[in-house]
Amino acid sequence: MYSVLASGAASLAKRAAAGDDGGHKFYQLPPWAYLVLLLTAIAFLPGFLFVGYTLHGIYPILAMVEDPHPPAYEPLALNEDADGAPATPGNEPKATTSSLRRTNRLLFSTAGWRANFRGLLCYLCIALCTSIVTGIFTAIPFVPSLVGVLLAGLALVQLTTAWVHIVVSVPSSLPFWKRLPPFRRTFEATCVPVFVNWAASSALGLIVWLTAAGLKLPVWDYKRPNEVPVGDSSMIWKDIVVILVFVAFTALVVVPTQAVLIRVQASLLPPDADTIVPLDRSFGGVVEPLIVGGKGYASWMAAFNTFPRSSWIRLYILYAKIALVTIAFYGLVIAVIVPEVVLMSNKTKRN
Repeated sequence: MYSVLASGAASLAKRAAAGDDGGHKFYQLPPWAYLVLLLTAIAFLPGFLFVGYTLHGIYPILAMVEDPHPPAYEPLALNEDADGAPATPGNEPKATTSSLRRTNRLLFSTAGWRANFRGLLCYLCIALCTSIVTGIFTAIPFVPSLVGVLLAGLALVQLTTAWVHIVVSVPSSLPFWKRLPPFRRTFEATCVPVFVNWAASSALGLIVWLTAAGLKLPVWDYKRPNEVPVGDSSMIWKDIVVILVFVAFTALVVVPTQAVLIRVQASLLPPDADTIVPLDRSFGGVVEPLIVGGKGYASWMAAFNTFPRSSWIRLYILYAKIALVTIAFYGLVIAVIVPEVVLMSNKTKRN
């Protein structure tokens, strides 16, 4: 699902990159500069993985599926909350995902430091397969790239659902390809949420591109990769506007569609699979198991309606905390890379 967002935004970014540069100045980088930047990126690789995959991938999924009011008989961290306080009726444990530290401690208790990268192999497989399958669909005449992204997302629902199951469940010795749910049942359950999430993600890329184009922001031209736009004082408020538009649309539209999709996928978890956070498998009593003749999974409306207001607040607070950590990390990266670019480049003006 995250690869759908990235692929949709990337296709729109390529269209934006072909626009006029408006006479802005650019840094001209020497060919060997990319080796220096590559070595710098390798040095920051562990941080990129933790921030990009763990914080933006694993933590939100756990928050989207966690039941804020689990049954009293269900053990939570040996009948204690994450801070060690007894879980008595007068002192109910807080949701694990209400705290980055508590979530990290929970993951560490399941499989050590490796738990922060659970499902990474499956995720990389999803990214590779999405690229390949999207290329196959877009090779068909009259199939736009965005439609190819949607078709690839629908074709790979087994993989993406298995990834969610790996993230939310206790460690298993089974490889991810042996945890794929049945395609037909998974497709029936997730086709609508996948489509809605694709539409929201595609609209995000388009709106951000239109905003940047309307403000006449200079963009990086993939046809001239050695040239990087030079910022000026007028770009600051324009960048802020684009960021605000991106954040607002993401929070109000994209995140809800992702939460619904994740919750529907989590409802397909096998009955014998235990989860590391409390999960209401009945989704408020609306999901009937297959064994009694029910569908055995939540509809997209049930997944949305059974996510209470307190959970939405907790999810958005979590995203805010993740955003602060991300800003701090990338601020450090920029503080290293920008001086490198300035020292290695000559300022020129494109004719």
